[in-house]
Formats: sequence, structure tokens, C-alpha cells
Amino acid sequence: MHIALAPFRLKEGISEDALVKTSDDFEEQFVRKQEGILKRILVKDGNGGYADIVFFADAAAIDRVIEAEQSSEVCAAFFAIMDEDGTHSVYEMLKTYER
Repeated sequence: MHIALAPFRLKEGISEDALVKTSDDFEEQFVRKQEGILKRILVKDGNGGYADIVFFADAAAIDRVIEAEQSSEVCAAFFAIMDEDGTHSVYEMLKTYER
């Protein structure tokens, strides 16, 4: 399993409510249709920052999703509210500790 962490801030004038609505559209119209995405979590910190955390089955799934994002209008709408360059980090899961 691989995890992509994409931190971002919202563009000036974009509310958190607008973020959640746009994120919901992105989830329904794009993410749920992508093979290899296992889970997605939208988080925020206490300083106005947010992050999208996406769990992928493998590295190949990440490549497929990145390619599909290039021609998706709903992806473009989601990314358009972010004041970032789309930089993300990918981590390979070594071990999970659950209760």
C-alpha cells in the first residue's frame, strides 16, 4: 500500500464550506471511479492548512490516477480552489498498528 499526502492552503476568498462541497464532488465524480484508491481523508490543521491523504493499493494505481486527473474537469475544479502547486509526497506503508 502507498499513501499520498498533498498539503495545501485555500485560495483567498474560498471558504471551508466551499472546500468540503468541492471535495465531495471530487470524491463522487472522480475518486470513487478510480481503481486502486482504497481510502481518502481530507484533514485540516489549526493554522489554515489542509491536506488530502489518499491510500492506494500500489504505486501503479498512483500513476493511473495522476494520468486520469489530467483530463478531468472535476479534478480541475478541486485543484483550482487550492493555493498550491500540486506537490505531494508518497509514502510506502511498512506496518500498520491498529486497536
